[in-house]
Amino acid sequence: MKKYILFLLSGMLMTSCIDTEVLPNDVVIGEDFWKTKDDVTSMVAAAYKEMSQAGVIERCIVWGDFRSDELEVNEIVFNDSKRTDLEEIKVGTMDYENQFSDWASLYSVINKCNIVLEKAPQVVSIDPSYTEGTLRTDESQMLALRALCYFYLVRAFRDVPVTDGAYFNSSQNFEIPQQAPLTVLDKCIEDLQKALQTPLSPDGYTDWRSVGYINRDAINAILADVYLWRASMTGNLDDYDKCVDYCDAVIESKKARYLSDNQASGPSIIGNIDHDGYPLYPGEYAYQYNFIQGNSMESIFELQLDGENISNSGLMHCYWNYDDKARTYGLMMAPASRFATAGDGNVFIKDKDYRWFESCFNVQSADATQLTVFKMVSPTGTDNTEASLKPVTAVITPGYTKIDQNWIVYRLTDVMLMKAEALVQLEASDANNLQRAFSIVNTVNKRSLAISSPTATDTLQFSSYNSKSAMEQLVLEERQRELCFEGKRWFDLMRYTYRSLRSGDANDQSALLHPDMLLSEMGGLSNMAKTSTILGNILGSDVQMSMESEPYLYFPVKQSEMKVNFLLKQNPAYEKMESIQKQ
Repeated sequence: MKKYILFLLSGMLMTSCIDTEVLPNDVVIGEDFWKTKDDVTSMVAAAYKEMSQAGVIERCIVWGDFRSDELEVNEIVFNDSKRTDLEEIKVGTMDYENQFSDWASLYSVINKCNIVLEKAPQVVSIDPSYTEGTLRTDESQMLALRALCYFYLVRAFRDVPVTDGAYFNSSQNFEIPQQAPLTVLDKCIEDLQKALQTPLSPDGYTDWRSVGYINRDAINAILADVYLWRASMTGNLDDYDKCVDYCDAVIESKKARYLSDNQASGPSIIGNIDHDGYPLYPGEYAYQYNFIQGNSMESIFELQLDGENISNSGLMHCYWNYDDKARTYGLMMAPASRFATAGDGNVFIKDKDYRWFESCFNVQSADATQLTVFKMVSPTGTDNTEASLKPVTAVITPGYTKIDQNWIVYRLTDVMLMKAEALVQLEASDANNLQRAFSIVNTVNKRSLAISSPTATDTLQFSSYNSKSAMEQLVLEERQRELCFEGKRWFDLMRYTYRSLRSGDANDQSALLHPDMLLSEMGGLSNMAKTSTILGNILGSDVQMSMESEPYLYFPVKQSEMKVNFLLKQNPAYEKMESIQKQ
């Protein structure tokens, strides 16, 4: 049988035919495939499965969290290339050979989506059971999943190649140039808006598929996130307005579904779920439903890992067990200096916050320098109640195999806080927007307090945050409290930095600049990284001073990619590093 390439990524990913995975029994693009509805369904499922692979989830964590103040390299020294590469990322000496600059896993998902988009339409005329309506919802999912992948890539690399075409074999032309950030973001928006024309309904399923497939709510959430990032890069207030609109679409949908379900089944057995009009679990139950049970009422889109067909080894490697059953530790730990104590200057400011005890094992430790992540790791809750709050000191993990912990991409509180972030930036157009933003933050914060009747001293007070700068900082801090270790923090910090310091034109490719031009001709972009106060506080002054300009905030293009795609241009920060190393 003729062999076909399973995951030919966007051209530049292939270092040689030897590195290409050749699987003749999976995606066979030949006369015996693309004949039935089942063929399409299996390929759509394969795209979701590819998104759930360890390589993708590891990069969600490394690209979205690890570079921030939430995670450190495990101080236990062991000889491994991943640990070495993480250390180089953390101290600012990363180069273009770093394995976490490999984008292949995301482009593999993109190619799966492109194959479905190219091949599925022909099945409508062959199999009567595969209707035009089903085709449109399949296309909606693949357009949105592809856009999500490009959104991760543009936030990690800035300038990235974009292709709509599918790759089936190694004879195709793989040379594709990079595009500037706004071009990529606009392509994401175009695909997402098209996906929104024929989406799956959030009410279409009552099982895991209601949040395991990308439906209308998930598309709106991605659009809100894309517009928030775009607005932060450009300062365009219209983009903040659009972010608010898409957040509202998600929030109203979640409210409507909660009201419908509540009328059908009666009041919840876990108490009051209505928090200032938002359908949120009470704080003492939130971890159980969102992270242990999974696919919860608050979830919008999460990658499904059942532990049998696919195990969440990416999460395991990062947080509790790396590459050896005998190891009882992962690649990363949380800094005790940020998480061991609650109070001013720490991530959690109240010692009555359920989320503090659910963030890391052994909080309140007086002598630990690093803490093992609890969130998404512990298979059991803390059993904390208002009357009894205590840390979990013994590390409990799911083990080494059959890890069925889902990876949540979006959930309701994330979207609520996106809306709050956008409202702060719209303060000039409506003075009430600061109060609206505060109300959202306060709702998220209050639901997690182990205090049934909080007083003014227990809760956040608007009078302490009634300026734009103070409210912006509050939203940033609350996002960390709510979403720590979920792949969000570094991206949050980059948005904050973009707003605080105007960068270069997002219509330009930094990759096209010669490294010698970095400081002399890149305008506002030249001092963006070096003069950002918040990055200095988080990265440390030594690391910050080595990050001379905006390109240093992004990953380099892996050298192996550039050897096979001559249209790729290296991130100029790392071109400069290469020239220094050669001297």
